Amino acid sequence: MRKQLIPKLRFPEFKGEWKNVELKKVATINPKNEGLPNSFIYVDLESVNKGILLKEERIFKTNAPSRAQRILLKEDILYQTVRPYQKNNYFFNKLEKDYVASTGYAQIRTINNSSYLYQYLHTNYFVNKVILRCTGTSYPAINSNDLSKIKINIPQLEEQQKIASFLTAVDTKITQLTKKKTLLEQYKKGVMQKIFKQEIRFKDANGNNYPKWETKKLGEIFNISAGGDIKKENVSKLKNERFKYPIYANSDKLKGLYGFSDIFKIDYDCITITGRGSLGVAIARKELFYPIVRLLVLNPKIKANITFFENAINQLNILSESTGVPQLTAPQISSYKVNYPCIEEQTKIANFLRAIDKKIALVNTQLNTTKTFKKGLLQQLFV
Repeated sequence: MRKQLIPKLRFPEFKGEWKNVELKKVATINPKNEGLPNSFIYVDLESVNKGILLKEERIFKTNAPSRAQRILLKEDILYQTVRPYQKNNYFFNKLEKDYVASTGYAQIRTINNSSYLYQYLHTNYFVNKVILRCTGTSYPAINSNDLSKIKINIPQLEEQQKIASFLTAVDTKITQLTKKKTLLEQYKKGVMQKIFKQEIRFKDANGNNYPKWETKKLGEIFNISAGGDIKKENVSKLKNERFKYPIYANSDKLKGLYGFSDIFKIDYDCITITGRGSLGVAIARKELFYPIVRLLVLNPKIKANITFFENAINQLNILSESTGVPQLTAPQISSYKVNYPCIEEQTKIANFLRAIDKKIALVNTQLNTTKTFKKGLLQQLFV
């Protein structure tokens, strides 16, 4: 029995089945152009990230790259043809300048609602069909002819417009949250530079300056050791009643979380620094955990605010001295010098920066929640 083309989630005013047609029936793929303008903004494959145009560099026809061939009109869709970047596309909605895109994109122009089609092209249903048709070894890609033959499901124009308007509003929210997160991160970066250059100083309860900062090597402030191996029987990828202690490795993703263990090695507040991969990333730890694979652990010798020193270390320009695989050792990191104030000012600085981190974390949670919400909408609003 044929499955009806009706979405799971639908606006109540619309009824009936959707149509199943080849993309070329509702859109033109790579429309022909009469010739390049004398100068234009060139959109290459590195210009776009997550639907946002990152750079707008003007070039002239006389020195234009050979791949600059897609002359853009408002509401054109630029669709990445190279696997696995089929969700890194751009909806062109500009008027004030001439824009030309790389042939690395398929240029899609429709007489239907282009916003609807742009959203539809990001569904797993469509992307999976594209990936199956990609050919080649070094850079597997789909050609325009095969792309044009993929069948899509579309409702009447009025329903297309309603879906597009709703999803565009969600995209606007995602863009706003992304910008807010970026601005907060830039603010923190700027204020940290001023704090650690001592251009901004905190005062005590009486309004007086704290003592001058000291300068010492990390090896004078911390005992430094490196994580080692852990037996397989002590490791679980999932946290449960037995395996409840985090295992941290050298990674800047998920704060280095590798898995969970039924034993721990570190039982004091400390700082970890990545010794391989993304070198020199410091994270304050206030929990029982097990460090592995050259993850450096800094245990304070003196009274110290580890959140302050996490940020101070992340201001350092830490480089590998290894000739082979880049890595940091305990002796190497111990020689780096850091400036620091008395414990009272350390605490005030740490609290100030932690407050900014909480705002960033809140916005990031809102952003991820909205992205998850949209992902669910794409699965339910489309057939």
